[in-house]
Amino acid sequence: MAHRLLPFRQYDENDVINLFALNADSVSGGGLKVISPNTDDINADGVLVEVSEGDMVLNDTVNVSEDSRFMASYNSPVGRNPYPTNPLKVSTPAASGNKALGVTLRQTLAVDENGESLLFNPVKKDELQAVLSGQTVPVLSKGIIAVHENAIEASSPVAVGSELSASQNGKFAVKAASDASVGICIGTGARGSNKDDNYAGVRQDSLSGAYYVIKLDC
Repeated sequence: MAHRLLPFRQYDENDVINLFALNADSVSGGGLKVISPNTDDINADGVLVEVSEGDMVLNDTVNVSEDSRFMASYNSPVGRNPYPTNPLKVSTPAASGNKALGVTLRQTLAVDENGESLLFNPVKKDELQAVLSGQTVPVLSKGIIAVHENAIEASSPVAVGSELSASQNGKFAVKAASDASVGICIGTGARGSNKDDNYAGVRQDSLSGAYYVIKLDC
């Protein structure tokens, strides 16, 4: 699933930025029309992002245009149904160690796990804790979160007290001297394979269902 955030989180709503949509052009899986909960890529929640398009002079805050994620193009206005999108974008850091804006709190999807468009099923979209591709995704800049092992890029367990930075693919990594800090690891644990297979995984010390608690400060 495209979830990297675990349910535990502690933050102030004033530290959530609701201004940008995810630039999903590089999501793997065969194109934007098939971004589904089965795709664990930059469209997941818990992904570190930076601003890639923030020019409000050249871009209106809402762009009404035909969007290939949900409909075909028409040569005439007959039957045309424009889909509003947010042209202000965030994406994963252009280089590892860059200063990040924060982490995404929702996954960005176009279809559900059965390939059905979420554009016509807002209840299912909310159940999946998702926004549609092109819609504004909430980005948390500060707080305490718990993340699945998939949100960590490390060859060995991250130790409690380790300062963290952003990797180029939007994961947390142990901070190098020249990197910008995004927070500190304040706890580690293992859920165990018998607790929740959706968050199963094997920590580098062979404990299953690994997770990390991070004090985020971007």
